[in-house]
Amino acid sequence: MKGKNLKRIRKNAVVACIMAATITFSTADALGVSAEDAVSDGNALVEAPATVIDETDAAPTVNPEETDAAAADNPAQVAPVGNEGTTPGEASNDSEGQQSEDTQVGDGQNDSGEAQVTPAAPNELRLSGTAENSPVYDGQSHDVQVKLPVSTIKLEENDISAVVASDESGNTFYITGIPDNKVSVSAVNVSETAFDVAMTGCSVYNSELVQVTAPASLKITAENVIQKRPVTLKSMNLVKAYDGKPITNGDMPLAEESGWVEGQGADYSFTGSRTAVGASINEFIATPRPGTDFNNYRITYIFGDISVVERTNAQKYIITVEGNSNAVKYSGKEQSLSGYVLEGRSDSEFKINGTGDPSQVITVTIGDAEFSVTGISAYASGKNAGTYPVVITGSPVVRDADGNDVTNEFRFEFKQGEFTIEKRKVILTSASLKKKYNNKMIKAHEVTVSGDGFAEGEGASYKVTGKQKKIGQSYNYFTYELNEGTLLENYDIETVPGVLEVTKAGDTAINETPKESSGSSGDTKSSDDTSQSSGSTAPSQTQAGTADSSQQAQGAGSATLARATTAQNANVLGAKRGLVTVDIASPENVGKTGKDVLGARRASTDDDTNMEGHLFIFAAALLTAVMTIKRDKRLKK
Repeated sequence: MKGKNLKRIRKNAVVACIMAATITFSTADALGVSAEDAVSDGNALVEAPATVIDETDAAPTVNPEETDAAAADNPAQVAPVGNEGTTPGEASNDSEGQQSEDTQVGDGQNDSGEAQVTPAAPNELRLSGTAENSPVYDGQSHDVQVKLPVSTIKLEENDISAVVASDESGNTFYITGIPDNKVSVSAVNVSETAFDVAMTGCSVYNSELVQVTAPASLKITAENVIQKRPVTLKSMNLVKAYDGKPITNGDMPLAEESGWVEGQGADYSFTGSRTAVGASINEFIATPRPGTDFNNYRITYIFGDISVVERTNAQKYIITVEGNSNAVKYSGKEQSLSGYVLEGRSDSEFKINGTGDPSQVITVTIGDAEFSVTGISAYASGKNAGTYPVVITGSPVVRDADGNDVTNEFRFEFKQGEFTIEKRKVILTSASLKKKYNNKMIKAHEVTVSGDGFAEGEGASYKVTGKQKKIGQSYNYFTYELNEGTLLENYDIETVPGVLEVTKAGDTAINETPKESSGSSGDTKSSDDTSQSSGSTAPSQTQAGTADSSQQAQGAGSATLARATTAQNANVLGAKRGLVTVDIASPENVGKTGKDVLGARRASTDDDTNMEGHLFIFAAALLTAVMTIKRDKRLKK
């Protein structure tokens, strides 16, 4: 009976400690053999269950399993992959060469009739470690020591440091026999954090400190086995004067690019841009080149500045705003002129007309940039003749294509325009009349207005003083007085008297009308002046002045030659009218040569004789009389 029990002890030593902590038993009692027999058989007796103490947060250290004195020279081993089934301390002289079927959980009975239970072996064990002396990534493979977490367990009253691991279900296991509680792993890239380490020479205990079969390898997770390599990427600082176009890095390289492993690197695309005055960052995006893993690098991005500065005075765009200029005739009403010419200079050559409305948006192109200009006003108005400045007012505002206010990048020069209201040219011509002598006074009171004429609602009244009775010629003089509201400053008035002529009764009158005009009179008794008024019926303006009531055309012999125009095409004194001229001395020669010009008149308006002839005859007669008297006196003596 004893020999049979010794054989069972040898085969089932690994399951000897599966009893609960509250069930303590003696191997000798359970098997019915002495302790000396058990020791001599070479199998360690495991103390039932030990207490875990001094669990540390730091990476723990693993100590070998404590065994009794009989097994000290033969520590338990965790079989490598392919040797599963060999239990620690199992005798090599087992005649069957493998674990007996009666070691399975629930298989067989002890001497008391109780079932024997084999502790479950984990499929895998995993834990997290801490890498020591991690190298910086350089593209090469490196072996790195990983320190494993440990806890202190008590085996046979001895405190042992064991590596703490767990299975896939989260059950805790303890591993002893790992040198210094460290393992060596091999890695190239920073992303390599999971490793399989073969387990040899190790013992594994479950949470009840019952030794179990170790898996082939230990799955270890460790961060930073390879450290990231530092790389610095810095973009350029860019600056330029404002020109309305965006500034970008373009094809310019980085200001600094350092840290890449040889043969590795990145391509860069720049996204930073700036158009308006101010500063922003020269941002860029890095894209890894083939064979480059950004996870292996700790990249520091430094963005330079993109700055757009204001143009200096010498660099500013120059825009000249000149008010429009124009001239109009006086109309008697308020007149106005608006608008301007916006013209670029220097490197901004352009010429654009503006309406003068400050809300008008004018588009200006300078190089490749487009701007809009608003806020400029130009206006002038007036009523009376004169010159009025077209003044530029308002505050110009310039915006770029993005709507940014860039007025400070421009310098404006303003020039006034001129709005001129010119005087109206008015020609006042009294009528001309020619009749045969009939011993009656002739008059012509009609005054004709020509040239630009008077503005609507304005005009003048006239007083005609010319008359002729005797044979001869005289001017049909007249005066005028401007109506109320008609200002002399708005007119340039020229007076032209007509010609009154009385011919001999037997002469043929030139330009004689068959009938007398309504303004003529044959009344020889009246020599009074008559008046005539002309003008429009439009509303009058405030009168600035009136013509001199004594203003008359100069008489014959004057250096100024006046023309006479009538509805009957009367001839003009002292001036050639086509091929027809009038010679006061020889009216019969009119129309023959076309070269005769009227000179001074030979008689007054009240006499039809030649004054010089009369005086000559009178003087001759007087002289003859005097001489006759003297002769008679001498004869009497």
